[in-house]
Amino acid sequence: MGFGMGTFPDPAIFLLSQRAGLAQLLCAQLYNVPVAELQAPSRGRPRAARARQIAIHLLRQVFRLSDHDLAIAFRRDPSTVRHACQLVARLRKGDDELDATLRWMESHLRRATRFKP
Repeated sequence: MGFGMGTFPDPAIFLLSQRAGLAQLLCAQLYNVPVAELQAPSRGRPRAARARQIAIHLLRQVFRLSDHDLAIAFRRDPSTVRHACQLVARLRKGDDELDATLRWMESHLRRATRFKP
């Protein structure tokens, strides 16, 4: 089954993909890793894995996405998504610099998508 130009079977999936792409791009730039490494099926280098975990956490915080949606967006198991969110939340509580960085990233994602919670 084909789709015409500009048509998608589910607009929500397109929106999810756009938001995930923005978070991945932001994290890739900030943590100096290629976006392709964040999207790779393997865990990859620790730096890439951490950037991916932060991207997952950002999407959860900013857009309130479910584990299921995040798992689809990152091609990961929902348990991996839960682990990422819990890990980054713990790290954030103990590190003021990381917390400030995450707040900055969250505000940029909101502004880039004009999202209002």
